[in-house]
Amino acid sequence: MKRILMALLLVGFTTTLLQPAQAGVFGTAGIIKSGHFALGLEPEITFSPSEFMLFIHGGLGLTSRIDLDLKIGLGADTVFGADVEFGLIPDTKRGPGLSFAAGVHGSDNLGLDATLLLSNNFRTFNLFGALDADIEFVDTGDDTEIFFPLYVDIGVAIPIASQMEFLLEGNIGITDAAVSSLSGGIMFYF
Repeated sequence: MKRILMALLLVGFTTTLLQPAQAGVFGTAGIIKSGHFALGLEPEITFSPSEFMLFIHGGLGLTSRIDLDLKIGLGADTVFGADVEFGLIPDTKRGPGLSFAAGVHGSDNLGLDATLLLSNNFRTFNLFGALDADIEFVDTGDDTEIFFPLYVDIGVAIPIASQMEFLLEGNIGITDAAVSSLSGGIMFYF
């Protein structure tokens, strides 16, 4: 219970940090084991307009079905994000996994996000896809505008050591407010 309360406090803290982060899901529907953590590096390039970001990811397993994910993006702007991911169906060798995540992100403007993530663990790799919906609250000076970026994220996670995997992901913007991107990186599990 203390871990869940701590996760909610961390998510609440990040709501004061405003500016949309473009990072996709950078992971599968698998949940980090309780008490374990993950650390990752994800370079990302967005298209139209072209921009480079370097995301640093952190994760903490809270229970067997819930984990907390944090990210910091470094580029033209510094962006922050946090979400709580709930494992709905475990990702096993017998069948695909399904998870749902909800969180916040930002730096200058607030964003809320929800992600439905499906992945399948094959023998030598893990294929994942997600429907990633955001609500962006952008302060225009006179008023606050609300945008609804929607993405389809498709990627692959390839184990390269017992506690490390390489991820490659494409984020396809579906709505006008969404910007497509391509990223890849490494995730370490402890």
